[in-house]
Amino acid sequence: MNIEDLEYIQRCFELARNGRGEVSPNPMVGAVIVKEGRIISEGYHKKYGGPHAEVEAINAAQEDLTGATLYCNLEPCCHKGKKTPPCVPLIIKRGIKRVVISNLDRNPEVNGRGVLELSAAGIEVTSGVFADIGEKLNRFFFKGIRSKVPYVTLKIAQSKDGFINSAKPERTRITSEYAEIFVHHQRSVFDAVLVGADTVNIDNPYLTVRKVEGRNPVRIVLDGMLRSNLQANLFNDENKNRTWVLTSKRSDPNRKRILEEKGIRVIDIISDRNGRIELKLILKILYNNNIGSLFVEGGADIFNQFIMQNLADELIIIEAPIKIFSGKKSLSANLPANLKLESVEELSPDQKRVYKKID
Repeated sequence: MNIEDLEYIQRCFELARNGRGEVSPNPMVGAVIVKEGRIISEGYHKKYGGPHAEVEAINAAQEDLTGATLYCNLEPCCHKGKKTPPCVPLIIKRGIKRVVISNLDRNPEVNGRGVLELSAAGIEVTSGVFADIGEKLNRFFFKGIRSKVPYVTLKIAQSKDGFINSAKPERTRITSEYAEIFVHHQRSVFDAVLVGADTVNIDNPYLTVRKVEGRNPVRIVLDGMLRSNLQANLFNDENKNRTWVLTSKRSDPNRKRILEEKGIRVIDIISDRNGRIELKLILKILYNNNIGSLFVEGGADIFNQFIMQNLADELIIIEAPIKIFSGKKSLSANLPANLKLESVEELSPDQKRVYKKID
């Protein structure tokens, strides 16, 4: 490994980020092809089901690739039976003589096999370059491969004294416009955003991306007994066909029918006698429906369930420099010991604290 390897892998990360919000449940991948000290081609995975980064870069090359080096932040795939053909045979065919990667692909069908096939063909392989950065970049993908559930981030907007709304059952604006822009960007990154019935009824949110460019997430309402207002914005706007309601088999079938007639996807899940659905089961169902990352925006009961069951991979608290003195507290549960403060940042005038799960 040399200085050039570090520079070109960093460029792969930059390219890979262009696919953010578009490639899930696949990983974000960028590729750079270098020959005689020159970048001769680049590519990135643009959309789920589309060509992989290596193929994009190889097809974009305007000269012979014999003797070139391919840089890629993830191990090239070697398995068949996918929407796209494996990358390893194409790399070998085009005469590339060295491959440099950041992370192995932990998909059990790859996980080092791509490296072995490349090496068997006489191609020099260097791996582990900026592996920690690559791990963070594709944390959604790696979590899914490892656990078969989505990566979960909780976002709490609260007052300095820990309240998410006032005592009145109405929407309480707490954080700033700058913080709201940050939240909209986060929505564009995640596959889905989740709220409970209380948030729907009190805040009547849209849960869309309006203040930044990007893809709208799937909007999920966790509502065991279907208490949500059927006239709520997210059941009646132009994005209603990307709204799912997770409910119990005990909920009112007439309300289910009304939602389905609107174009809402209603998913019946086994619950306890009170209509409460087990979060672990919800996460498995979401992952099986191609939701690889979940942004949880409320309310307090849902936040506390995730925290108490240690199901949050990340917690973002945006705290405004105001006090409300009464109302609904954001958290009553103590944070798990493995959820550690990673960073503190000003979103003027608010403060953002990020906690990450340490495995």
